[in-house]
Amino acid sequence: MKIYWPITLVILPLLFACYPKKPEIHLNEVPSGPVVQMLEQRRQSFSSLKTIVSVQTARSGRKRAYDTVGIIIDGLRRLRVEAYGPFGQSLETLVWNGTDMAVRLADGRVLRAGQAGLERILGMAIDAGELCALLSGNIPARTSSTATRAFREPDGSFLTEMIDGDARRLVHVLLPKAGSGLGIRIIDSELYRSDELIYRVRYEEMEHISGYVIPKSLHVENPEKKVSMDVVYNETDVNVPLNEDSFRLPGEAVTP
Repeated sequence: MKIYWPITLVILPLLFACYPKKPEIHLNEVPSGPVVQMLEQRRQSFSSLKTIVSVQTARSGRKRAYDTVGIIIDGLRRLRVEAYGPFGQSLETLVWNGTDMAVRLADGRVLRAGQAGLERILGMAIDAGELCALLSGNIPARTSSTATRAFREPDGSFLTEMIDGDARRLVHVLLPKAGSGLGIRIIDSELYRSDELIYRVRYEEMEHISGYVIPKSLHVENPEKKVSMDVVYNETDVNVPLNEDSFRLPGEAVTP
């Protein structure tokens, strides 16, 4: 199988815009505080992720598969996504250092993407921190203006709604069983802006690593665009020390 591919083909299907009407909630409302607090604790308990993933995408019935993609996430603050060739050589790299972003292309050129560049790559207005959250099975931190509500599902899980300005997030969660030692688990989530769906993600398998429930696989889709992506995490380390050089922008000078 040919593994050489543009890095944007892997990231692009993660995040895309479509235009369905936002879903109405017809469930029994419960106090949102406990669920929101557990989601916040989950986010705070996550410090880092290093993983090798395989990816399968489908666009209008056309499928593609990518065997080796390295992802390094520092909390929800920094990100590195790197494509590898058949002999382990680095092909293309995207790095976000928390402030700036750059992409090193296969021919060695370096593009200083910035957030505006990321929007062009992804085809939508979203910041890199949101991408970190999606890939780590998490959600970004709430702001002081975020309004929250929670609803209990018939199966005992909970649906949490978070509204901040024109952004509306729906997070479907499963609370841990008493004495299990596990944290809250996000089953799926959706993000809307001005009632338009930005992305929908479903975590199909999870595993417990280093005190954190991390995805083993996830499915992202845009039904209106007939686009979907399946990601399988093959080698994963959670909450481990990271090398600062991982987040050095391509082409950035090394300080002596």
